[in-house]
Amino acid sequence: MSDRDSGPNLSSPGTRRIGSDGALATPPGALTPLLVVFSGPSGVGKTTVTNELVRQGWSGHIVVTATTRRPRPGEVDGVDYHFRSQHEFQRMLEQGELLEHAEVHGNWYGVPATPVREKLAQGIDVLLTIDTQGARTIRARTQGAIFVFLAPRSLDELVERLNVRGTDTPEQRTLRMLNAEREMAELEKYDYLIVNQQDRLAESIEQLRAILRAEHCRVHPHRPIV
Repeated sequence: MSDRDSGPNLSSPGTRRIGSDGALATPPGALTPLLVVFSGPSGVGKTTVTNELVRQGWSGHIVVTATTRRPRPGEVDGVDYHFRSQHEFQRMLEQGELLEHAEVHGNWYGVPATPVREKLAQGIDVLLTIDTQGARTIRARTQGAIFVFLAPRSLDELVERLNVRGTDTPEQRTLRMLNAEREMAELEKYDYLIVNQQDRLAESIEQLRAILRAEHCRVHPHRPIV
């Protein structure tokens, strides 16, 4: 019998299983959780998009990043970031608690490994909001991750956002813009692109939702290995 006659093997690992009655034994998306890496230049709106995604009822888990930078007004430890001293961050690094780490704009950032592994083991989607340096490390150290790039419509628009935010010194804004050009050059290494235009946040969120839905509908889903 030819391969065409035998049909697809839907009982193999990582595919949708067929029950004895010919129906799908499990619904699409129920087998494999997603590991999503969400990157883009500083100030493009990554945190705004993910916070709104959660507010609208997304049931996945957004990993809280550890950082040595000081909290901005209104930021809460353990919610926005795990704010740590240089000594505490170094201890986490030495004890292998970070899945990846990088120095960005003079501060250290790192993704705690334990919550990523625990949530994936529970079948829960995990989203990492990290810079492009961190994304490169995740790409090298893990398998099966999905990479989504959030970009501004233009660098001029990004400058305007940073000026409105008003949390940086002129020197810090200049450094962020120089890094933004470098970060935009990483775009070709990503699976998906979302252009986050000012005053059109809902469109960006819906595009991210569409990506998550599409990935859960794969016949052969990505299987994250961390």
